[in-house]
Amino acid sequence: MDEFTEFHACELYRGTGVFKGIDEEKRFTAIKVLLSAVRMSDLRFIYAAADRKQFASSPFGSGKPLISAFHMCLLGIEDWATANHPQRPDAKRIDWNDVCLYVLDDCDDQELKKQLRRTYHMLRVKHPFVPPYQNRLWHAHDALFFADSKDCFGIQTVDLCNYFVRMHLAEEAEPHNFYEIFAGQVLCAKPEPEWTQYGRMFRAHDPVAANASTKELTDGK
Repeated sequence: MDEFTEFHACELYRGTGVFKGIDEEKRFTAIKVLLSAVRMSDLRFIYAAADRKQFASSPFGSGKPLISAFHMCLLGIEDWATANHPQRPDAKRIDWNDVCLYVLDDCDDQELKKQLRRTYHMLRVKHPFVPPYQNRLWHAHDALFFADSKDCFGIQTVDLCNYFVRMHLAEEAEPHNFYEIFAGQVLCAKPEPEWTQYGRMFRAHDPVAANASTKELTDGK
């Protein structure tokens, strides 16, 4: 489609924008295929969702919730990488299979991109082979990359996950239950000490805890 310049999950879901006039069955099939790939490939969707109302009433009200969420998300991914790819205490070298490459959806807002890069490099030092407590993004590649969502399948899939996780956190009705397709892959970024200090300013849903609560109620009956 010549007029397709950027992918928007909301347009695919609602049949608007470049997807206007495309049959709902075709659109929803595309959504199911992409979200099912997340589950079948055992991928993880790690998110940080800033609560704008909480931010507005906090001492950080003048800051950008997006940058704070990005900060938390970076560290949440690092926590996941550390838990799944631990380094042995006697390791002589880095296992490069453990390197994370961060790719973001490109945008025209140059100031925003500067802030995102600044946040990234604040957490990842220039000399990465220092102890992890000195380099909080131990598994991160040295650069932050931006890609066009028109051409990047990964960003399109992430955008879909973002869309349905946001609806789920906001408790908005979604009759097709697309969130349930990949709910088991969703993790909320809760890095420390940030989460203990500022967790109230973010929204989180723990599907494991929710399922446990449901089970307890059922067992209680």
